Amino acid sequence: MKLNRYAVALFLAFAPMAAQQQVAPAAQSPDLAKKAPAVVFILRHGEKPMDKKSPDLTEVGFRRAAALPTLFLPQAGSSKLPRLPRPNAVFASAHSKNSNRPVETITPLAKALNLPLNQDFDEREVVPLADQVLGGKYAGKVVIICWHHGEIPHMAKAFGVTDAPKQWDDTVFDQIWMIEWIDGKPQFSVLLEHLLPGDK
Repeated sequence: MKLNRYAVALFLAFAPMAAQQQVAPAAQSPDLAKKAPAVVFILRHGEKPMDKKSPDLTEVGFRRAAALPTLFLPQAGSSKLPRLPRPNAVFASAHSKNSNRPVETITPLAKALNLPLNQDFDEREVVPLADQVLGGKYAGKVVIICWHHGEIPHMAKAFGVTDAPKQWDDTVFDQIWMIEWIDGKPQFSVLLEHLLPGDK
């Protein structure tokens, strides 16, 4: 009986440590202030069809994708500055038989930026992705990531965010989650795109 109590005590002592290890190791790094990007933008892909067999965006989704560069790049004939800083790296979850929507959503922006689109990670590989982004290659840079909404809260956690919503509303396509690093600590906020009629 004493042995069982000892085993339970050990489990309770180490369970929090095991939970912490689920977060990307880079997110716990003491020199994160030097390695972290300036900001990471995370957005969901554009609108999807009712037909779950279709892997593509709807017409509205393609319009959203086409309008996305206006948030980050100056527009011809306009003196207005872009609302958001220009990305230095672009990621999307890899194409699968069920969805190519993140790739379709972010491709117009990647082309407008003349940047390669990184599709090396599938939708559940959010911790490896966060590890790479926090590993120093993108220190001080602006990174944008387009993903599937079910995994975005897990991605925010992998980046060290503790105050993001636990779920992304399935009806929402017009938000961007922003993570900024200040003194090595992630600061979370939500932005509204205002790209299409009907956006909040």
